[in-house]
Amino acid sequence: ARQIERLVTEPLLRLQACDDRIGDVRGRGAMIAIELVKSGTSDPDPQLTLQLATAAHAAGGIVLTCGMFGNIIRLLPPLAISD
Repeated sequence: ARQIERLVTEPLLRLQACDDRIGDVRGRGAMIAIELVKSGTSDPDPQLTLQLATAAHAAGGIVLTCGMFGNIIRLLPPLAISD
């Protein structure tokens, strides 16, 4: 779980550094949350979250949306997933 956390979180943090729509990347072990906000603000962006989840689904990925404002993508890959 820690290895998955590192493999997933490090690229997401690099992406966050260049895309201000990623408000936060957090999690523990393999369960990672990506909080999406409106560009240049800290306001939740549930529309972007839904678009991202829909695109992931169309590409064959499974992600969950969650959070009080529906602006969080939750990743929970299986522990046996390959790199």
